[in-house]
Amino acid sequence: MPTSRGGFNLAVVSGKIYAIGGSNSSGDLAINEMYDPVADSWSVKLSMPTARTGFATAIYENKIYIIGGSVGTSFTGNVEVYDPINDTWQTLASMPTPRADLTANVVGDKIYLIGGKVYQNGPPYYTQTDITQVYDVKTNTWSTNTSMPIALQGYASSVIDTKIYIIGGSRQTISGIDTSTSSLQIYDTITDKWVIGQPLNFPSSYGAAVATTGVMAPTKIYYTGGFSVETFSDRTQIYDIANDIWNDGPQMSTQRAYLGLAVVNDIIYAIGGFDGDNWLNLNEELKPEGYGKVPPAIDIISPQQNKTYKNIQIDYKVNKAISWVGYSLDNSPNVTLTKISSLVDNIPDGPHSIILFATDSLGNTGTSQTVHFTIDNAAPTITILTPISQTYSSADIILTFVVDKPVTQISYSLNEQPVVSITGNITIPALPDGNHVIVVYAVDELGNSGISDEISFTISTFPTLWVAIAFVIIIILITSGYLVIKHKKTSATPPTTEIPENT
Repeated sequence: MPTSRGGFNLAVVSGKIYAIGGSNSSGDLAINEMYDPVADSWSVKLSMPTARTGFATAIYENKIYIIGGSVGTSFTGNVEVYDPINDTWQTLASMPTPRADLTANVVGDKIYLIGGKVYQNGPPYYTQTDITQVYDVKTNTWSTNTSMPIALQGYASSVIDTKIYIIGGSRQTISGIDTSTSSLQIYDTITDKWVIGQPLNFPSSYGAAVATTGVMAPTKIYYTGGFSVETFSDRTQIYDIANDIWNDGPQMSTQRAYLGLAVVNDIIYAIGGFDGDNWLNLNEELKPEGYGKVPPAIDIISPQQNKTYKNIQIDYKVNKAISWVGYSLDNSPNVTLTKISSLVDNIPDGPHSIILFATDSLGNTGTSQTVHFTIDNAAPTITILTPISQTYSSADIILTFVVDKPVTQISYSLNEQPVVSITGNITIPALPDGNHVIVVYAVDELGNSGISDEISFTISTFPTLWVAIAFVIIIILITSGYLVIKHKKTSATPPTTEIPENT
């Protein structure tokens, strides 16, 4: 590094390492130097507006946020943002609590500023704090979250997924002496809760930490250097996240604290620092154990687990450049995919499983999760229960039917007329006498269309009327006949002659 210094920070944007600020025997610095790992060369960029040391650094959308820090004998809450593309600086809303010797961590659209040291009224005029303040980049506003369990300054930190790992650090004793710790405090940004993890094997403060990404080296946290028990450290302690244990890694060539640590393409760079006597410009590189042996991580986006399709569109994402990708359907031989989105049809109806494979340029092959899905190209089967093929004396017909699968659309057609949408069994009213034909249609969730058998039936309401008319006629005839007979009997009876009495 061109300028020997410590207490600065490193930020990686587009594969370039920016070393900003810090201090040396000249005092606080505003210098901004960029390292290109590919060319192994340094260049000078625009200095930040405020010279300072012990500040926090965050990268969001390829911009570098410089927050807080020490300016001379005081602490600041200044937020200054560097745009590497345009080589320009901008000032934003200050952090509510001025402080130094802290770190910044980005999760989503928010930057988390945790702990550090703040001013106190009396020697040594500072003390550690446990405060957690959150900067919302989108709104340029600050809020306060749950405080860390153990107040610290001079710690290191790293982010894995949505959790922030606070490593080591220093606490001021009652007598005013700073003492290094080995604590590991883990903050869940989703739940706003803290837990305690496995402590460092060796207590340390003012060291540095980075996390490898899992692309070229296994995902782990590396804590390097620092200060403890009045000695400077060259140790590397490696945190296995899955097993919550620390292991020792390769030592640096020089014992140092207040250094910067960065990771590019999963190669770790330890730059600058202070060894107790000298400000350093040393730049060391470490390839982590297992480097270049990590298989690609390939995830299936489509088809989705336990879904049903007519055919499948294979979509996937992979975390690194690959030289080959293919799939196996139902454990059959692999089929090569030539593009990231591929249609696979002519799969038989029924349940299936698929696995994807990806191979990188180094020959490492990764395997996706197994996805189970179903192919369904069968039309819905519709069975009409009523009407049936017979004659009905009622003009109102009840249409009832069953479908063998879930459907999104149902309709019927009567006598080849336009279809009528329905939601289920219905009554079709006031049908005219005569012959009729009815058909029911259904479309399932995948667009498969089904049609029922044609049902022919007859409406005949006239026989009932004629029976009623005939009954009336019969009543009339019987009544008329009775009256005629009675009249005839009356006409046939001779008149009665009255015989006078003898006198």
